[in-house]
Amino acid sequence: MRIAMVAVTLVAMTLATGCAKKAVAPVPGQLNTFDAYAYRVLADAQAAINDFKASVASGKVAETPALKTVLNQAITDYNAANMAYQGWHAAGGGGMTAPIAAALNQMNADITNITANGGK
Repeated sequence: MRIAMVAVTLVAMTLATGCAKKAVAPVPGQLNTFDAYAYRVLADAQAAINDFKASVASGKVAETPALKTVLNQAITDYNAANMAYQGWHAAGGGGMTAPIAAALNQMNADITNITANGGK
């Protein structure tokens, strides 16, 4: 159930990208509001993926071949989004944010797809 709530939150955050400029609490070491937004989205995605993996390990969710495929895609796209973000952040945030935003959107779609394929 928690993964569904996190997925819904991630989708809402993606749809409300303009609202990301109004981050309530700063992230320690953030370069700007996009940096804080990307960091939070990645942290939430990692929590959702870990929660799903724990649900499978505990037997709460049966891991079907389709669900495993979707999970692996989510992990792959999380890693790609995180790598893009980490490179951008390490370079001082001076580069374009569009590729990172696109990677975050794809990752969010993958996580939503987990719940759509039977992940709880």
